[in-house]
Amino acid sequence: MKTQKAQLRIQEMSFMIVAVVIFFVLVGLFAFSIINSSLHSTATQIAENKALSAITNLADSPEFSCGKPNCVDADKLMALIGKKNYKKFWDFSSLTIVKSSGFNKSESEMVLCSLLNYPNCDKFEIYDKKVLNEKKISNFVALCGKENENEQTYDKCEIAKLIAGSERK
Repeated sequence: MKTQKAQLRIQEMSFMIVAVVIFFVLVGLFAFSIINSSLHSTATQIAENKALSAITNLADSPEFSCGKPNCVDADKLMALIGKKNYKKFWDFSSLTIVKSSGFNKSESEMVLCSLLNYPNCDKFEIYDKKVLNEKKISNFVALCGKENENEQTYDKCEIAKLIAGSERK
């Protein structure tokens, strides 16, 4: 009789130990899911901040800079349009600059810049990889180009928006 009681107590103890282990596993999974969701949102925020600082520095890169801080040379942009090499040069899925004349226009109303219509255009599209899940980040820059008036050449500067797209993962 004592052996049966002892076996019963051992069985009760093992069930309690299994129940406690299952409880702590569930608590651990719950804590892990909270930490993981917080980690994912933090990683997304860090990626957005990295992209924003990258486009801020992009205006000062030699391919775009007009010699002044946060200034883009429109003539250099015309040289970059259509060049396939730059799709792999920057980490962006798309790179576009919209002149101030295109701010109040819809995407379909904007005139794409080309050698035929420059400077009477609204949008410089450097490249677009046409990804489906894209987040666009923008920054305002000065857009300067050479203009001729009365046989004199001068820098005509206006505000523009530098828009870089990054693929969401």
